[in-house]
Amino acid sequence: MSIEEILNFMIPFTSITVFNIISAIVVIVAGYIIAIIFSKYLKRTMLKAKMTDILAEFTSRVVKILVIIFAFAVAIGFLGIDVGSAVISLSVVSGFVFGFAFQETLGNLAAGFMIAITKPFRVGDYVDIAGNAGSINHVGASITTMTTYDNKRIVIPNSKIWGNPIVNYTALNQRMIDMRVGISYKDNIGKAITIALNVIKKHEKVITDPAPTVAVADLGDSSVNLLVRPWVQTSDYWKVKWDLTQQIKEAFDKEGITIPFPQTDVHLFQKK
Repeated sequence: MSIEEILNFMIPFTSITVFNIISAIVVIVAGYIIAIIFSKYLKRTMLKAKMTDILAEFTSRVVKILVIIFAFAVAIGFLGIDVGSAVISLSVVSGFVFGFAFQETLGNLAAGFMIAITKPFRVGDYVDIAGNAGSINHVGASITTMTTYDNKRIVIPNSKIWGNPIVNYTALNQRMIDMRVGISYKDNIGKAITIALNVIKKHEKVITDPAPTVAVADLGDSSVNLLVRPWVQTSDYWKVKWDLTQQIKEAFDKEGITIPFPQTDVHLFQKK
């Protein structure tokens, strides 16, 4: 048989020729290759345009899927099947299958898209999400990875992120340090406040606007609790907090201000 006869050979019980099958396969392979190349090009272009990683990744994936679906539709046309009816039937069936089988995955993708649009955090931010605190390493289309302060990696599905409160500790340039320091009821409150303010103002990394605050927070069971609230640059938060905790304690000790600890008085009575 000649090549022409082979190509025109009709598959038994169908109206499909070998040429139709080869054409369909070529279209599917070519469509898949084009989808990969075009999606990568689109992602690079979006990243060069300063768009977020997650938005570029999400868009490139969607475009890749659409190109592949289009290639399959064209391939079906080469097989002599009505493309319109086939696409509608395929869409209905695929909708049910994907809806049940990939419900969580699609939810993660949708959540990833919302994260890309709203930008509640960026790579490098220190956040608290659903009880997990750490620095953001990567924001993907379906998952987000973060590293804890003790170097543990956490992988969180985007649907869990979008459905929970997000606390971003490094989103703003300045943060307030919230400290409590207890003094004895016998100590002079005004003197203790002055000492604490002087320690705060001497620290080179404490900013003056907003001004630091030291005031009586509440009267505890065994101490008068002072509220100590200096403002610092976000990057200096922990360093300044550790410094002030030590320096205020040392200043109180030097000036005779007592930091009490809980005590329990036990009274014994002897029966006559």
